[in-house]
Formats: sequence, structure tokens, C-alpha cells
Amino acid sequence: MACRPNLGVCNRRAISGRCCNAFYHTVKRNLLLVLLVMGAIVGFAIGAIINDPVNRITDPEKKATVIMLINFPGELFMNMLKMIILPLVIASLITAVSTLNPNVAGRIGRRTMIYYIVTMALAAMLGLTLVMTIRPGVSSVHGAEKGVERSVKYRNLDSLLDMIR
Repeated sequence: MACRPNLGVCNRRAISGRCCNAFYHTVKRNLLLVLLVMGAIVGFAIGAIINDPVNRITDPEKKATVIMLINFPGELFMNMLKMIILPLVIASLITAVSTLNPNVAGRIGRRTMIYYIVTMALAAMLGLTLVMTIRPGVSSVHGAEKGVERSVKYRNLDSLLDMIR
């Protein structure tokens, strides 16, 4: 009779061990999703923590430097994504077309090229039209100060970050 309480403890340990094992395998199977969610949570937390101290900086140059340093990793990440997208799309198209019948591939290839050229031309025209009408970066304050030229001061940090970009 002395072994009965011991068996209950062993069974609980075995059950908890199975639960931990199942949890481990689930996390291992969905590791990318878990890392993405953790990254989003950590990024949100860092942004919430850093927001108030950055907004309290009164010197505009120091504030601009801090914001530039905070933006730098995100800018690098976006540039890397842009470099990956075009080769990935082209490789996917080549793989898909290579599995098709030559007659069908010719028609699909022509349609794809026409679609790509037309959408690219429309995007360029829309972009130029919007830039010419909205004129981003030009404000009414700049219009009043046409005679005043502002010199831009470059720092070593700017040069270093530009080399990495």
C-alpha cells in the first residue's frame, strides 16, 4: 500500500513529460511562426519603451541621429527583402513554365511579358503623374525661402551607415 501514492506521482510526471514533449514538438514544427510572433512582441515592446525617451530629446540633431539609428536595421531588412523578391519571382516563373507543354508555355510567356510590361508602364505613368501633382518633399515653407540655401552637414556616422546600406 505504500507504493500507491508513489505511482500517482510517477503518473503525473509521465503525463507532464508527455505534455512537455508534445509542446516541444509543436514548437519545433512551427518554429518560424513562433519566432515571428516573438519578434513582433519584442519589437512592439522595444518601440513602446523607447518612444517616450526619444520624444523627450530636445536637440533636433540628436533626435534625428537617434531616429536614424533606430530606423537603420529596419531599412537594411527592407532592402534585403527587395533584393530577394525579383529573383524569387523569376525563379518561380521559370520553374512553372518549364513544367508546361511548349505550345502552352509560349502563349503563357507572351501573356506574362505583355502583362508585366503594361503594368510596369501604368505604374510608371501613375508614379510620375502623382509626383508632378503632389510634389512630395516640397512644402509652402520651401517656396517662401527660395533665396535661402540650407547647407547639409554630413557626419562620419552618416558615411558609415551609407557604406553598409
